[in-house]
Amino acid sequence: MKTINISIMVLSLFLLVACGQNKKTKNNSSEVEIEQEHKGISLSDKQMKAVNIQIGTVEKRNLSSIVRANGEMALEPQKKANVNSLVGGIIKQILVIEGKYVKSGQIVAFLENTEIVELQKKYLTTKKEALIAEQEYHRQKELSEQGAGVEKVRQQAAANFEILKAQSAGLEQQLRQLSIQPEQVSAGSMVTQIPIKSPISGNVNKINISIGSYVDIQNPLMSISDNSQIHCKLNIFEKDINKIKIGQEVDINLTNQEGTSLKGLIYQINKSFQDDTKAVIVHVNIKDKKGLNLFEGMYASALINIGEQKTDAVPDEAIVSIEGKKYIFLLENETNEKTYNFERLEVITGVTELGYTQIIPVSNLDDDAKIVTSGAFYIASMLSGSEEE
Repeated sequence: MKTINISIMVLSLFLLVACGQNKKTKNNSSEVEIEQEHKGISLSDKQMKAVNIQIGTVEKRNLSSIVRANGEMALEPQKKANVNSLVGGIIKQILVIEGKYVKSGQIVAFLENTEIVELQKKYLTTKKEALIAEQEYHRQKELSEQGAGVEKVRQQAAANFEILKAQSAGLEQQLRQLSIQPEQVSAGSMVTQIPIKSPISGNVNKINISIGSYVDIQNPLMSISDNSQIHCKLNIFEKDINKIKIGQEVDINLTNQEGTSLKGLIYQINKSFQDDTKAVIVHVNIKDKKGLNLFEGMYASALINIGEQKTDAVPDEAIVSIEGKKYIFLLENETNEKTYNFERLEVITGVTELGYTQIIPVSNLDDDAKIVTSGAFYIASMLSGSEEE
């Protein structure tokens, strides 16, 4: 009886172990199936036609190669200016406000200085003295020609006349620089205020003066910029310098204005590094500003088209994004029952142009491999659904 009980115990233990092994084998098989399901998916011919999934191959395409760069909107030196006075004085009138558009030579303020009156008096006096000196010179010249004059006196009269004439011309030029008409002064109409004029056409940026304030020749009264001539200034680093050429096309995006894009052409390349950086300044002329308000200092990012290169490319619809990675779907095989088995393949994407995107497969891909060229989104959705189940 004891022997029978021992036999039953051994048999039970054997059956228990066997059941455990079968359960483990079944679980392992299930894990393999799930892993395979996560890796790929099978579709029938009917499903393929329902969502119009197209099969093709990776193509060789001439896609534009680009260089990425950052920079900002900028103005050429001749397109921005400070308004200064040639003499010190008190501001009596300000005729503009910040943002106002002014033309070159337009009066923006009036300045008063007592030295202005003294300059006009000196001009009148010198002009009168020059006139008397001229008359004396002609008188001495006539006497000398008649043999009644002294040559030394004639020479002295000529020298005196030339000196006063030069002084008069110099004072006349000073008056014109101060926008005072010498003819008006000669007619006896002196001015006590001089106009301050804009040196260029453009918009007033910042006004540094107020009525009654004293200004000197060193500090600017206001600044003006011609934003209609704004261009883009890009920083090109050392590794890309030899790829950049004048005339290359540039796509520009304003960093802080989403969806704003501009087209441009490179028209000037600097020949030295900027400050302490290993970057060279490249100037880009903007083709069409599209009526946008562009200001100096606006940040921009750009793509510089440096030419075309033949590369592996697929239609944009062939690429899907899953958990931050890019994939295409590879056709593994096609059965007699018209069942298509697909496996996803991770790729790295590059240049995108005219509906095609450059790809670099993470693992090997045969040249004649068949891939999904249209409808990859639907396969990704089906795959996602099967994974969730």
